[in-house]
Amino acid sequence: MKWLFRRDKKENSASGTVRGNKHLTKEEKNARIEAQEMAKKAADEATKIATEKAKKARDLSNQKSERTRQEKATKQRTDNNSIGKFFRDILNGTFLTGDGITTHIPYLLFMCGIFLMYISLGYKFENIEREKMKTEHALEEVTAEYKTLRSELESRLQQSRVESATAFLGLQQPIEPPVILEVDVK
Repeated sequence: MKWLFRRDKKENSASGTVRGNKHLTKEEKNARIEAQEMAKKAADEATKIATEKAKKARDLSNQKSERTRQEKATKQRTDNNSIGKFFRDILNGTFLTGDGITTHIPYLLFMCGIFLMYISLGYKFENIEREKMKTEHALEEVTAEYKTLRSELESRLQQSRVESATAFLGLQQPIEPPVILEVDVK
């Protein structure tokens, strides 16, 4: 394979080409220097533009990262203040639109029914307690009246009072003991 890439010396001398570096004329040298300077200027300008773009991108990235940092801090504060968020959700009604609420509507209705029954039972027992207190008060009044009437009756049934009450009728208490009558039974 070496023979394929090897140049033949006879072909080079016959075609008139010279091996090695080419000698440039002054104009060609000046054109080459000018092209190199222009390439250097273009490279410097491209570097400046690239650095400006990189700086703008860094600034934009820093601003975005600062914004996201601030947003994360704000979100963390609001998440930490979950009680305030809870009340805000209740006041503006957003808690009713969640998926969890809509799937649990039957259970929530059941709980509301139990809660209403609990309230009604509370009122019912309160009314029963009022009636019980009224009945106890009426019983105390009747008991007091019974005791008053009984003491009055006992005071009227005393022997001295009965004597004085029957005296104006002309009845007197017998002084002799009663006599037993015997009946003959044949």
